[in-house]
Amino acid sequence: MTLPHKSMAVAGALALASFLATGCSSESTTPPSAPSPSATGKPTATPSPSGEDEKAQGSRAKAVLETISPDDPKFVESGLERVPDGVHTRSSLKKGKAYKVSVACVGTGTVNLVIDGKPSQSISCDGTSASQRVQNSPTELPIDITATPGATGMVAWQVTAV
Repeated sequence: MTLPHKSMAVAGALALASFLATGCSSESTTPPSAPSPSATGKPTATPSPSGEDEKAQGSRAKAVLETISPDDPKFVESGLERVPDGVHTRSSLKKGKAYKVSVACVGTGTVNLVIDGKPSQSISCDGTSASQRVQNSPTELPIDITATPGATGMVAWQVTAV
């Protein structure tokens, strides 16, 4: 038996609609995964061995240094970085004046602080701060903070006039 041309078209359309409806209506038993951090462009919060994530480590590191308001005339600049990324900045200062560079690291291991190419100071990532005075400053002060092998966490830094 042969179906008329219109009947075949209708039968084919019904079969296709049935197939598509079945494919679209099946439910997945696994929830969709969240986009990866690289897909969203947002940094990840890596937990430290103690279970504290980078956001908490950063808050603790900044809290150690926040003894001066950014509105205070003595405040020059500050920042917060991941320990493995380090800090590599050049602070614009008034030549010949005295300044203090303060650093606090929260995480594991140590970081090395080098100011104006002078011998480095090793700073533990135990949540305490360390500072170094700069007498007779240049107009541009290079500050480099680098991680020692295996160091993790967050490092905060601040430059203030003395």
